[in-house]
Amino acid sequence: MKRLGIIAWLLGASVPSLAATEEHKRPPVPDWQTQVGQCSWRWLEADGLGLWAEACNLSTGKWRIGWDRSRNAFVELHNGRPTRIVVQSWKIGPEGIAALTDKLVAAEHLVPTADCRWQSLPLRPAPRTMSFYILGPADPKALAPTGSGDIPEPVCGPYGASTHGVRYFMTDIRWSDRAVFIDEGQERPMFAPTSIIFLPETRANKRRIF
Repeated sequence: MKRLGIIAWLLGASVPSLAATEEHKRPPVPDWQTQVGQCSWRWLEADGLGLWAEACNLSTGKWRIGWDRSRNAFVELHNGRPTRIVVQSWKIGPEGIAALTDKLVAAEHLVPTADCRWQSLPLRPAPRTMSFYILGPADPKALAPTGSGDIPEPVCGPYGASTHGVRYFMTDIRWSDRAVFIDEGQERPMFAPTSIIFLPETRANKRRIF
């Protein structure tokens, strides 16, 4: 049910402004919070991407989205420790999203023998230049609960389709040299997926976080 709720929320999300912009043209600050009064929005920039993300002081500890240099990715942090990658840019060539298969295998994020396929899905409203892809198992039953009710581990690795949340790749023909991995998790994430923008080249070369 959580997964269905996340997809429904994605389909109802507003379309962001994705043009390469200056600071005064950032997407608007999101009008929601994980917990009102305990969270605040921050504009983050790194590795040619910009997005709105939260920093929260909750009963379970301090949560925020930050930049992890060792992973070259935006990560979710709990009391300063990374829990998972949430947004990460990957370089791709003229062959498009298919180029990521070998890259994921080389990085040991995907078993070479895994029977996984790239699927294009309309996850949420977006400009016509943009596409969303999920790396999922060729066998549609591979992620189904077992006879004992257990949930299987993701067949296509940590960047592939999962029963534990919504994660996918985003591409845009205006920035055809890369794909952006987005992991929204099981609940509404502590960042706004629709706020993710590609930065102008002059700013993309300067890794900055605000």
